[in-house]
Amino acid sequence: MTETLEALEWVYGFWKSLSPYAYARVEDEVVILPPNLVFKTNRTGAQLLDHIGSGGRLESIPGFSDERAAEVESFFLSLKAAYEGRPALERVPYGFDFTRLPVLGEIAITYRCDNRCRFCYAGCGDDSGLALAQSSGASELDTAGWKRVIDIFKDEAKIPFFSFTGGEPLVRRDVEELAAYAVSRGLRVNLVTNGRLATAERAASLFAAGLHTAQVSLEAPAANLHDELCGADGAFDETVAGIRAMLAAGISVQTNSTLTRANRDALLELPRFVAALGVRRMSMNLFLPTGTGRTAADLFFPYAETGAFDDEVRRRAHEAGVDFFWYSPVPMCLYNPIARGLGNKSCAACDGLLSVSPSGDVLPCSSWPEPVGNLLSDGFNAVWFSDAAAWFKEKQFAPESCKNCSSFTACQSACPLYWRYAGYSEIQNCKEARRWNIVSST
Repeated sequence: MTETLEALEWVYGFWKSLSPYAYARVEDEVVILPPNLVFKTNRTGAQLLDHIGSGGRLESIPGFSDERAAEVESFFLSLKAAYEGRPALERVPYGFDFTRLPVLGEIAITYRCDNRCRFCYAGCGDDSGLALAQSSGASELDTAGWKRVIDIFKDEAKIPFFSFTGGEPLVRRDVEELAAYAVSRGLRVNLVTNGRLATAERAASLFAAGLHTAQVSLEAPAANLHDELCGADGAFDETVAGIRAMLAAGISVQTNSTLTRANRDALLELPRFVAALGVRRMSMNLFLPTGTGRTAADLFFPYAETGAFDDEVRRRAHEAGVDFFWYSPVPMCLYNPIARGLGNKSCAACDGLLSVSPSGDVLPCSSWPEPVGNLLSDGFNAVWFSDAAAWFKEKQFAPESCKNCSSFTACQSACPLYWRYAGYSEIQNCKEARRWNIVSST
């Protein structure tokens, strides 16, 4: 047995090396690689990882034997292969019950913002009184309230990772205190920002607090178009300066852009631009006509054209040495992101995502204006396992034509907010639509 244990000594170092990037959750038997890569394991595997992650030794497991040791070695070799991207795992069918708890969280700590984006999902620059930012009023949780939310994330939702979003989170001066508190509770934190307030001093302060990654909104590689879409003169220069300041402070920066009709062509030039800044990761999402965007019909970009754009920008990103990520759900009959190595992009509302508004309301996602409950007054379990949340998790919004499709479990009918605005005409003739779904051989 001594020789067997010595041969397995490597597993402790391996799991420790992954601990900043991986999280084993016993409750629904998954291994999460933040922000959103999830592997299914069995209860024994999840308990084993939890045991070792807590400082336990293999020899302290009741009934541990040479036979069990061989199983443990096989398990960790498979996990290592999965982490390195090598196919060594058994594939199991994906279902709506793949996870029981959220995979990641986001807290919009404010709807105040120094930009007035034409496509803002929260409507931060909308004076109609109908947008999410106005209907929620000026209510924002104080520092103590957000610490309670962070505790719920850790103790009840059991997520390993969350983002501070807005609005613009950096208008609040307690981001560092909240980040440090989250890190002290064992959570990884990320900042979603427009970057304009990220001075060299603020960036250094954020890094010191334990906030080491940021997603910065960049809507074009040129000032005139970026400023026009963001509704603020000088925004582009300040955003670029913020990116440079965060990189200099040691913060890993990923840009994110919202694809619209107005910036479609300009975004094709973005990979080379961000590469020149020293950024090595970029992402995009599709404009949704919610919030301020309800009245911006000229920005609408249809699903049917998204696939060709994604393939081209992905090709250019590869040439520039930049990793490209696509975030928005797209119906698989129109575009298959899984076949292109972009991963599953189904709707995460009340499923993989726990989204909290400035007042503590739980939103299905940051773009959906109607809450399903309040995290502090109602409690996590009452909200997460409610009938209102189940409507999203079970994809009850999907049309019958989608529910009868062989790809429904993976596709899950894309985004209900998109269909609410555009209708279903794009997918009514799936045979014709599938021509958009061919993976290029180049």
